[in-house]
Amino acid sequence: MLQEKLRSIENDIYTCAQCAFCTATCPVAEQKGWETYGPRGKMYLLKLLLQNDLQANEEIKERFYACTTCSRCAKVCQTDLKLVEIWEDVRSWLVEDNLGPLEVHKGIEASVAQSHNTYRESADKRDAWAGNLKLNKKGKIAFYVGCTSSYRMQQLAQDTMKILQSLGEEVAVLGEDEWCCGSVLLRTGQRRQFKEIVEHNVQALKNTGAKIVVASCTGCFKTISGDYPSIYGSELPFKMMHISQYLAQQIESGKLKFTKSINEKVTYHDPCHLGLHAGEYEAPRAILKAIPGLELIEMDNVREESRCCGAGGGLKAGMPDIALAIGQVRVNEAEETGASILASCCPFCKTNLSQAIEASNKNLVQKDITALVVEAMGL
Repeated sequence: MLQEKLRSIENDIYTCAQCAFCTATCPVAEQKGWETYGPRGKMYLLKLLLQNDLQANEEIKERFYACTTCSRCAKVCQTDLKLVEIWEDVRSWLVEDNLGPLEVHKGIEASVAQSHNTYRESADKRDAWAGNLKLNKKGKIAFYVGCTSSYRMQQLAQDTMKILQSLGEEVAVLGEDEWCCGSVLLRTGQRRQFKEIVEHNVQALKNTGAKIVVASCTGCFKTISGDYPSIYGSELPFKMMHISQYLAQQIESGKLKFTKSINEKVTYHDPCHLGLHAGEYEAPRAILKAIPGLELIEMDNVREESRCCGAGGGLKAGMPDIALAIGQVRVNEAEETGASILASCCPFCKTNLSQAIEASNKNLVQKDITALVVEAMGL
């Protein structure tokens, strides 16, 4: 089965120039050191599998799941191969052959099937994060909260809603009608539920009457904006935006104003799903630059050359030691700027970078941009 599937990308496999530009940028290869953990090595493994010189086994599976799908490799590929798509396709083929995914990833798929979230939490507690905030089912804007903000990082959800409501917006949320966006399943090759997830979430969001859907999770944002349309079969019936994009627009129009100063040096980490995948680098920086007193200091590797935090592609769940080591590299780079705050706008980046700061005993604080906006708005 795998060999048959590989024939569909045979041209890509033989197009690979084996130049190693990709391997030089790969965060996993940097940590592991072995050639087959890097993109060039993975492409060579695919050639051996295609030619039947190698059989898929547990070691092969481990190599293809040792990847954050950050897209740094694709950005430097000299032959313009869509490498992240290749990694995700290969993972899905390993699943079809009952070789994949990693054991911990199977539990995530089961959780989504059972309770429509990745944490085995009750669906009727999906909007418990709101506390005393008033929630509506209809609105001009819909806030797609996401599993992590709903159940594990509820402050992020609260901050996002406070900001939107303070702008006078009519904001809808789905509550228990919100299903997991499917990002983790898609990244780990578990595609069986994805079509049903897409159809349900698109219809549920359409039912709110919203013309704009906002997400504070970059994984949800990338999945809905980038992966849903091809499955849905047409353009989505709403505009999908990351919260940083929406807030940057409100600052530019003069609707969002800051009343408090934050007299801190801040450095910003580009989440891969927002930056490398979606090409959005300016909006988060526009927000930070607009906050009175805040001094933005850039790291050496930013924007298209930004390092990965280490948490994506199922790596944090499947190989947490590698994920943490990658995060520590990024934290070291942040420390070199002299900043006191390491900002980002992704719950997965927040988790891994916070743990990396703690593990490295760094004098840094990790904050989501929404937390800084809430502070600067005096909310």
